[in-house]
Amino acid sequence: ISTIEAHDAMVKFGSMPQILVWLGYLELFGFLAIINMQEGKTDRKPGDFGLRGFYPSDAKGQYDMQLKELRNGRLAMLAFSGIATVGVLTQEKWPFFDAVVNAVPASQEASSALCGSASTSRSSTVARHASSSRSMPFLPKPQNLGGLVGSEAEFDPLGFSDTFDIKWLRESELKHGRVCMLATIGFVAEQYVQFPGFTASPDALQAIYTAPVNMTALLLVAAGYIESSTYNGKLTMLDMFDGEGAKRAPGDLNFGKRFLPEDKAQADELAMKELSNGRLAMLAFSGMVHHNLVVKGPLFPLFPEGWEGPQGSWDLDSTAGALNSGRLGL
Repeated sequence: ISTIEAHDAMVKFGSMPQILVWLGYLELFGFLAIINMQEGKTDRKPGDFGLRGFYPSDAKGQYDMQLKELRNGRLAMLAFSGIATVGVLTQEKWPFFDAVVNAVPASQEASSALCGSASTSRSSTVARHASSSRSMPFLPKPQNLGGLVGSEAEFDPLGFSDTFDIKWLRESELKHGRVCMLATIGFVAEQYVQFPGFTASPDALQAIYTAPVNMTALLLVAAGYIESSTYNGKLTMLDMFDGEGAKRAPGDLNFGKRFLPEDKAQADELAMKELSNGRLAMLAFSGMVHHNLVVKGPLFPLFPEGWEGPQGSWDLDSTAGALNSGRLGL
């Protein structure tokens, strides 16, 4: 298919929204980097995202590479504009034209001033500020993560720790991670195993509708009781770690502590594994839910027989779904 038809095919198949979401995610971090740079919180240079895999160590090599990137980028913008324009005008695939275009004679080769000229006298060494984040060196180092397991990565691009109680945030992260570790197991098991008296539901998202109402109510009451009694009714970030709660480490519910190693380094390593697996489980559970919404079916097989793509995946039985599908006539 042609260059233009490829875009339309991606939109029709439904993959374009996912691409735009990931691009928007990257743009968000770029925007945060620019804001912090303009506010003087970092000494980041424009376009610097801390990638140093093939970056020269000497100042002249760094400047030459930056200049090449700038020139190639300018050329690529012109080239892509030309490709899109020719694709629209000819409605043909590459190479667009059947005619053979003669190459430019070697005698006419010359360096172009359009892309700028190099100056070997200037150094473009990117200085690293002592307070830069380790995981995202183009952003400032978070100031309130000290003492927590996993704080070595210094990852807090949105600056939540500057606004909210970091202990409450870690408590929430651990709790959601633990719940999602259980949820991922339950989400997979629901397709194959059910409790006695429960209706089978291969699509785990439908289990909430097929489960007995009294059991659903019992689950909500039990969860609410555990949530409230664990913290003696102190659930908000304003009071959870006040008084006696100030002595408690985030996530420490005095449950299963006898299985922890006595050595602090080993205990921290185990806590880091729990944190990492909890973060992975949150992503995994989100992916499982999204998968079932997209294919409108169970988790396995990943691609149901006869599935033609994710178009119409979000056409839900709701006001938003009706607006999306045009059922309201708007």
